[in-house]
Amino acid sequence: MSLATKIYVLGALMLSIASADSLTVVNPNFGNVPVQCGNGYAYQAETVQNCDLAVPVQTFNSSLGVGWTFAPAPTGGDGAGLTNPNTIFEPPPFTGLPFSVAVFLQGSVAALGQTITGFVPGGSYTLNFYLGSRYTYGGYSGNQTVEATIDGQVVGTWALTSNTPFTLRSVPFQVGTGGSQVLKFVGTVSGDETAFVSGVSLEAADSLTVSPPTGVPGIGVVASAGGFTPFETVNLIACASAPVTIGAATTDASGNVTVDGRIPRTPFGACGLQAVGQSSGTVASGIISVRAWLSASPNTGGVGDTVTVTGFGYAAGEAIGLGWSNPQTSLGSATANKNGSFSAQFAIPSGAAIGADEVVARGQRTGSVAAAQVTVQ
Repeated sequence: MSLATKIYVLGALMLSIASADSLTVVNPNFGNVPVQCGNGYAYQAETVQNCDLAVPVQTFNSSLGVGWTFAPAPTGGDGAGLTNPNTIFEPPPFTGLPFSVAVFLQGSVAALGQTITGFVPGGSYTLNFYLGSRYTYGGYSGNQTVEATIDGQVVGTWALTSNTPFTLRSVPFQVGTGGSQVLKFVGTVSGDETAFVSGVSLEAADSLTVSPPTGVPGIGVVASAGGFTPFETVNLIACASAPVTIGAATTDASGNVTVDGRIPRTPFGACGLQAVGQSSGTVASGIISVRAWLSASPNTGGVGDTVTVTGFGYAAGEAIGLGWSNPQTSLGSATANKNGSFSAQFAIPSGAAIGADEVVARGQRTGSVAAAQVTVQ
């Protein structure tokens, strides 16, 4: 399966959308949040931002489109953070690699994770990422061991020695339950031992063809598969925040089936789909990538009039920033529920020009964006 992703530019933010056979990993190459410190690297800190200290820190976790949650660095250093190439942190060479930023995992307190949506019960997946260790020009070492976990279950462990170049690692695994799972990378060796990670992807072993491969909550889909018993009923199940049957059909004489369904309200990322034979028990799995969508009601009005916006396809629990396009005006914020949906009201701002304009809703963690047109009268 391909590791390719589609890249969309949203202002200064690069948002990576998974290909049809992959689950969505937000900010897989860690480039959405530039390192602000002049030395080119910084540790994560929850409340402090200071690049002048001997141990520079930056508040990555609160940055737009960061995607990941970094464990904070303790006093005195060690922990997780980001680095550019050719820094005093001594990462392996980045030459020829599909990324220019990497996360570092220093010591046994170093960890970062991201909630990934779209898993199906019993599904088979492959985790891919680049892993390397610290080069020892300055006398520090890279004898770190890195664990990758899915909802706390270890799916792979890699013991590194110093001067290990970035190498693509791939590990297959299965999940017992569907929906959302937390992917985490953890350093397990204490002290000044450092490893580096970037280029993260999650492939699915698809056996279900889904069309279209990407869309918004509520969109109609067509799913096709073979290998079922002739003339049996096949249910199409969407693994959103909870499994829900969205369609059913009967196989033909060859055991092939095509099922129509409609994607439920589900968080940004992916919605896992399963076609389940009701007599044979045969299961075929697939994915549709989910992006954000926004509507406004009413979609016409004058300055000061109240408009209600409804959004779908954001991350569960994500803060949503609302803004008017012209003139650019903050309209406050909202929070998505467990299904990635929200509703909020605002007044058309003073200074809004007569004619068509837009209200924009931007997810603060994923960077996902949707807009709705509002005509000012």
